Amino acid sequence: MSQHPPAKPWFWLRGDTGAGNALTGARRAAGLTQAQLAAQLGVDRTTVITMESGRNAAVSRLLRAFNWMGYDLIAVPRTARVSVDLHPGEA
Repeated sequence: MSQHPPAKPWFWLRGDTGAGNALTGARRAAGLTQAQLAAQLGVDRTTVITMESGRNAAVSRLLRAFNWMGYDLIAVPRTARVSVDLHPGEA
C-alpha cells in the first residue's frame, strides 16, 4: 500500500490580515518556526512577525485593492489542481 504525504492546506487571502494568516498557516504546515522561515528568507525574525501580523502596509493595500474590485487571492500548494466555476449553479 502506498503512502501519500499529508495534503497541504490552501489559504484564502482576504482582508487586511489574509496574507499574514496564510503565511502563518503555511509556515506551521511546513513545520517551521518563525526563526527558521526568517533564515530561509534571509531576513530577521521580526520581519516574519510583521508579515504574519498583517502589518505589511504594501501587502495589505494590494489585497484590499483586489478585494474591493471583487477578487480574492488564494494560495494553493504547487501540486494542487485548481478549478474555478465562474457560474456556480448553472449546468
